[in-house]
Parts: sequence; structure tokens; C-alpha cells
Amino acid sequence: MEVKGDFFVLLYSKEQNGYITDTMSGMMEKNAGAFIRGRSSDYMVIAIADTRESLEEKKQKLISLRDKNSL
Repeated sequence: MEVKGDFFVLLYSKEQNGYITDTMSGMMEKNAGAFIRGRSSDYMVIAIADTRESLEEKKQKLISLRDKNSL
């Protein structure tokens, strides 16, 4: 369920070695469902933006910084 004026979030999972883009409301709905079912997740929010395009830019910058840091 997308909420008008919702933000977009970028989540990263070390276990999955992957990224997910979601809306803030979508993420909260999924987190609440996981909580109710007693499940956990290692996904962490690493960026937030008001547009998908802006979030993608932030993602690329973060990946670049991480790559430089791991040398």
C-alpha cells in the first residue's frame, strides 16, 4: 500500500548480499508482518529519498564509497 507523499527506502542485506528498494509504508507493513509472525531479517535501511531516482543516485554513491573503503 503506497501512501501519498511516501518516501522511498534502500535496504541492504549482508546475508543476501543484495539491495531492496521499497516505500517507507511498504517496509513498515512488511516489518510489522514479520514481527507478528516472529521472524527476523538482517535488512537494514541505508538510505531514504523522496524519489526513486534520487534513491538510486544515493545507492550508487554508497556502493562506490564501500568499494573504495574495502581496498
